[in-house]
Amino acid sequence: MRIPLTPRYNIPIPHPSTTPLSQLQATLSAQTSIPTTQLKLIHKGAVLKDNTLTLSSYGITDGTQLVMIGKEGEIPSAPEPARQQVVKKKNKQPETDTESVLTEWIRNLVNSTLDPLQASIATFLSYTRQPKEGSEVNRPRQIPKDDVLQREHARLSELLLRGLLDLDGVEIPSEWQNARKERKEGVRRVQGELNKVDEAWGEKKAAAA
Repeated sequence: MRIPLTPRYNIPIPHPSTTPLSQLQATLSAQTSIPTTQLKLIHKGAVLKDNTLTLSSYGITDGTQLVMIGKEGEIPSAPEPARQQVVKKKNKQPETDTESVLTEWIRNLVNSTLDPLQASIATFLSYTRQPKEGSEVNRPRQIPKDDVLQREHARLSELLLRGLLDLDGVEIPSEWQNARKERKEGVRRVQGELNKVDEAWGEKKAAAA
């Protein structure tokens, strides 16, 4: 699913029925540099307030147009042309008649998404997850400020979401069951990391409330 937002943002969402509004806000925050606390989305004249609800629960479907406003009601400008050119190249699916080749490519696609982020995710979780009773000794001595953690949450969410979109775009012949299983497992792994990041950030915000 893709959501166009004024002025010229077109946001792909792979699973609107399970994607919370907070994830869309984080993606937009990463693209516009507007903190999520100063970013509002409007649909059919109403401000979307509960960021724990899924996009589907707001009636948002493929092609739904939302209005985005920043602090004090100002609409952010679209990215400069030079910035728009700095875009991660889409992983090109190999042209092959061999299932094992595609299966291995899918496995590598997942690993290339997750492996570079493992250290950052572990660090982010150590900063944001609330410690269990008796485990305070494992907490970092210094926790970054919330605005720093918010930017990191947006960055990790964006990169993991890109991985899900890459997997969603893989074309697999119906008879290639092993490749389909590999993609399903890859989606499970990437989505699992995204859930960890979102849940930890939610815990952090709840503790600060």
